[in-house]
Amino acid sequence: LCRLTPRSFNKPKFHVLLHLPSHIRRFGTAMLFATESFESYNAIIRARSIHSNRHAPSKDIAHSMARSNRVRHLLNGGAFWIK
Repeated sequence: LCRLTPRSFNKPKFHVLLHLPSHIRRFGTAMLFATESFESYNAIIRARSIHSNRHAPSKDIAHSMARSNRVRHLLNGGAFWIK
């Protein structure tokens, strides 16, 4: 139903920025440090486009993300009220 991967937990922690100057002095430049959180979202979108038929990728990605949000909402104890 819901698949968790190591990528699911790979989110930047801004507390690390407090230690960045001392780490740079100790270990050198931070070429591979990812401090931009929005860039990590690209991986989520790329993962959604794998199953796209490439005719309408935006629509396929939107449907996939909406489906995931519905499942997450229900697994967190939410409910949908249909009038």
